Amino acid sequence: MELTLKFLALTLLLELTPGPAMLFVLFQSSFGFRQVVAGILGLLTANLVWITLVATGLGLLITQSPMAYDTLRYLGAAYLAYMGYKICRYGIGKQSAIAGTKPKKLWQIYSQGILTSLSNPKALLFFLALFPNFASEQDFIGDIIYFGGLKLLCLSVVMLSYGLIGNKIFDYFNTSKIADVLGRFIGLGVVGAALAIARG
Repeated sequence: MELTLKFLALTLLLELTPGPAMLFVLFQSSFGFRQVVAGILGLLTANLVWITLVATGLGLLITQSPMAYDTLRYLGAAYLAYMGYKICRYGIGKQSAIAGTKPKKLWQIYSQGILTSLSNPKALLFFLALFPNFASEQDFIGDIIYFGGLKLLCLSVVMLSYGLIGNKIFDYFNTSKIADVLGRFIGLGVVGAALAIARG
């Protein structure tokens, strides 16, 4: 139980730290809560991919290959930079509706959530550093599944909280210039995250 509580405390702290996933969820919150849920499901799917890579040992192979890791890193940075540009260029929520931009379908938002998480290969390094400290050699895969489930639970709770808060904020400011400023700030934050990933 003590090990579980330590893992939960550490994971919650890290999930609360601002990053591409948080900015993505805040962006989707300007469109509605259904969009938030679709985006979070995408993030969860991508995290499941990272956890699977750690459990199977493939994650270690990727990080030990500079070419493979750098390819993932630069592709991810390029995707985030593009997404940040689009947010800055086209705005958010009702601002987009006013400008005549068609809202994305839920499956498209789900796909964006997957790509947003997979675009940051530093997450793989984090998983590789985190899980071995809590998983036993006797039941490594079983422990990875257990702690991986807790990681997904923490991600869900934190991102849903961000989504609810963002939804309330954007509902209040959505047709004002403040919402436009908030949207640009989110877009610039995503671009900043892309630059950080590209720098390694």
